[in-house]
Amino acid sequence: MVFNRAIIVLLLFYFSLSESFTSESLKVKLDHGGVLVGRHYVTINGRHMRAFMGIPYAKPPVGDLRFRSPVAFPEWKGERLAIKDSPECLHICPFIRATELEGQEDCLYLNVYTPPLEFIEKNKPLPVMVYIHGGGWESGTGGDHYYGPQHILDRNVILVSGNYRLGPLGFLSTETTECPGNFGLKDQVEVLKWVQKNIASFGGNPKSVTIFGESAGSASITYHMNSEKSKGLFHRAIPQSGFFFNPWAQPAHKGEPAKKAVKLGKLLNCENKNTKAMIDCLRKVPAQKLMSKFNDFFQWENQPMIPFPPVVEPEHAEAFLYEHPRETTLKSLNIPIMTGITTGEGLLTSAPIITCEKMLASFKKDKNKLLAMVLNYDHWDIVKQNEITQKLEEFYLKDGHNYDKLHHQNFTDLHSDALFNAGFDEYLEKRLSQKSADTFVYLYDHKSEASLTEAIQGGDEFLGVCHADELQLLFPLGKALFPTTIPSEKDIIMRNALLDMWTNFATYGNPTPPGGKLTKWEPTNQYPWNYVRIGSQDHENWYILRNEKDYTPDRLVFWKKLKAHIGVDSKLKDEL
Repeated sequence: MVFNRAIIVLLLFYFSLSESFTSESLKVKLDHGGVLVGRHYVTINGRHMRAFMGIPYAKPPVGDLRFRSPVAFPEWKGERLAIKDSPECLHICPFIRATELEGQEDCLYLNVYTPPLEFIEKNKPLPVMVYIHGGGWESGTGGDHYYGPQHILDRNVILVSGNYRLGPLGFLSTETTECPGNFGLKDQVEVLKWVQKNIASFGGNPKSVTIFGESAGSASITYHMNSEKSKGLFHRAIPQSGFFFNPWAQPAHKGEPAKKAVKLGKLLNCENKNTKAMIDCLRKVPAQKLMSKFNDFFQWENQPMIPFPPVVEPEHAEAFLYEHPRETTLKSLNIPIMTGITTGEGLLTSAPIITCEKMLASFKKDKNKLLAMVLNYDHWDIVKQNEITQKLEEFYLKDGHNYDKLHHQNFTDLHSDALFNAGFDEYLEKRLSQKSADTFVYLYDHKSEASLTEAIQGGDEFLGVCHADELQLLFPLGKALFPTTIPSEKDIIMRNALLDMWTNFATYGNPTPPGGKLTKWEPTNQYPWNYVRIGSQDHENWYILRNEKDYTPDRLVFWKKLKAHIGVDSKLKDEL
């Protein structure tokens, strides 16, 4: 009995020492003197890491700070707990037909995840990867539940993810300096500034920052590459399935943002011909009430897909974007990029239509009008819209089409090309026409045990490799969305390959550096672009990487000639 008591005392003493050491290793002192106290975390493979969560990077954008550029969070003294995810930014998710608001207005926080302290050499700081979440600039979060470190931190990098304002709180614009817009993009800039100022304290290298993101997060990256406000804040980029030439991501047509601001004012009893008075009134409306009007901006189901996209701002000191991307040359050509699309991007919008009988019947009944809206060419007059629709039907649906989900591929290809592929090709053509840093291009075609189409359509039918399907291997997103699905052996192999390629690029600027086991991924330096196909839907002839070229040239040439998404405002008229 005495012996057992002695053992217990020794164990308690040991654990108290361990806790003391652990606590100190989980403390990070920032340059201003304040200390963050994080928590211990474990990766999917059992590797230890440090997590610092819910770190404020800007003042709460409430009250008079609503509809204004973010203001850096003030310095503090003493210790601050950073062990819990922050609330999401206020939003409703239209992609899964959500009707309830989530989050809160005070939401400008970020998370930092690092390997254990002993893995970080003082004279060799780690590369930093900053993730910008997608969700159409209207939903989503940078939080741990979806975009945590459980996969990526099996590699020697530091991961940063953060929230930014969404929907009208993040992108309302009167097209005047009273409310210029793009507040969500300016929040992202503030995250990058915070990283430059503070990441060295975590063992990160502020001179080796890679920004990566998917969908609206990816399109945000292309905006950052063209904005002077983001210059020098990052060194590599991985835009995944989103570019500012995509119709849903390009700046709103002139006059449209102001109309929506007025509409919001009317809905909330703030209508006033004096813009300043209207915005002052909207600043006083409770955030929940303001965001509850978001669904009033949809005209059919959840369309138009993104009611509040980025805008071209009037020129002023805080402007993030004051030129349309098509009216200026691409910038940041010295930034290496790794970029790509999935083989079934268009399933994001085609799958809900072809799998819901009620929605499909409604679509067929008013096909011309709804196709123009869903594919974002309804800014033209009705004659032009009908002309575009006729050309689309002749090219994609020339053999007739009943929109049967079992024979949907040409309908899905139409959505893929209109909403993603044509803008992707336009971006690459403009980049590759100039002398630029390395450009690595991929086509993602791996069929996982679960697909995002299941979350979108509410069923379990596999319709193709959907928009965002790669994210469930890079992050714990798959576990969050499909908790009962067990990854296959090929899923695990592909997950490890993706993590290697993504972190290799962030570390070396090359996804398959010499000495690795993967097939060499050849960069592209001319147009038409070559690419690697990542994975295969054919499980019998499956591979990780295969170099290819000439992706659907007939379809891409068709869209170049069609010019369905070129605007009709300002200088863009000259292109028609």
